[in-house]
Amino acid sequence: MHETTTQFLIQADIGGHVATVAIGSLLNGTSSGGLRIAEDLDLEEIRTLAWEMTLKFSFIGLPRGGGKSGLKLLPGTTPEEKRAVLEELGRRMAPVIRSGIYYPGMDMNCGPDDLRALYRGAGFTLGETMTDTSYFTAISVDNAIQACVAELPLTGRPLTVAIEGYGSVGNYLAQRLQPEQFRIVTLSTARGAVACDTGFQPELLSQARSLHGDELVHHLPGARVVTKEEVLAADVDILVPAARTWSIHAGNMAKIRARVVVPAANAPCTAQSSAFLQERNIFCLPGFVTNCGGVYASSLYDSGVGKEKIEEISARYYRSVVAALVRKSRELGISPVVLAERVALARLREKQSTQGSPGRVAKIMKRLFSKGMLPRSVHGRRIAAGFVENLCLLEAQIRDERVC
Repeated sequence: MHETTTQFLIQADIGGHVATVAIGSLLNGTSSGGLRIAEDLDLEEIRTLAWEMTLKFSFIGLPRGGGKSGLKLLPGTTPEEKRAVLEELGRRMAPVIRSGIYYPGMDMNCGPDDLRALYRGAGFTLGETMTDTSYFTAISVDNAIQACVAELPLTGRPLTVAIEGYGSVGNYLAQRLQPEQFRIVTLSTARGAVACDTGFQPELLSQARSLHGDELVHHLPGARVVTKEEVLAADVDILVPAARTWSIHAGNMAKIRARVVVPAANAPCTAQSSAFLQERNIFCLPGFVTNCGGVYASSLYDSGVGKEKIEEISARYYRSVVAALVRKSRELGISPVVLAERVALARLREKQSTQGSPGRVAKIMKRLFSKGMLPRSVHGRRIAAGFVENLCLLEAQIRDERVC
């Protein structure tokens, strides 16, 4: 992470709780990214995630810059105190939000009620229903896995899978992985880790998570207790890091034995560990590519595109983009992380050189849609068609050696 990757930084002390807003880039004068809440956040994590959001939006072609915010809570903070801190944070962030420079969203430990408290403090009222970005993130992770299966020499079925950080995204992903093709043999949550050589049934995992949350690891029949480190080091075909930033680092990178790493988390690998895995022929995709469904699919959905159409776009066009990334990185003999970042930055430079306000027709249609005067289906078809065109262009850019 370098100084030049943060356009500007804001920090505030709220009664001992430390809040940070980092902007990695601005596009059309705006940026967005989630609010992360934890007791052990540091500045470098927030700055890294702001840049990760920049790469994510640029790669997938959404017209906004990347930012991130964080709230380092004091240990022992009650839910009531947390809500009060979030409202105060919203009051302090109001000028940034009102100007459109940065829009915070949900992230780790920041759910709908937390986001409502922040926006309430900033003088905004969010609706009762919010888009479940975890569901849409799982769509892109699943399709990235399917692209790897189609393009890489992964023999035998079912393929074994380890999920580090089995939360909402992991749960949605498990329901999508067909048992005849994939076997989830180990997983971890904040409360522990378990393994089962014969595999965990997705429906049982879903039931256990619904009843017990992160404690599900203590309620799975036939499971044996393992350490969280053993989940990362599992001898599996596919590892899905879905927990914290930099969970794969210098201290454990030599223990990774998976053939393929498909992240659901943002920036799960340090730069050093990513290069190390490449040297060991462990194929590791970048998180800003594999989990980008959380931004592109939810954006499509909020614009009136139905879930069935989003599934179709993801399976046909997004998966084709990832497949092209896999093929090109192998052809050039470079890490897909390096290749995807090159493409993302090329797209960012192109957008920044031509940025400006949307065309007149686009502005009118967006305004009509927001006022309920344009049917969702009509607006959705237009948005979907534009996004498909963007994905086709992205695939062509990946294949073009002049860009890469």
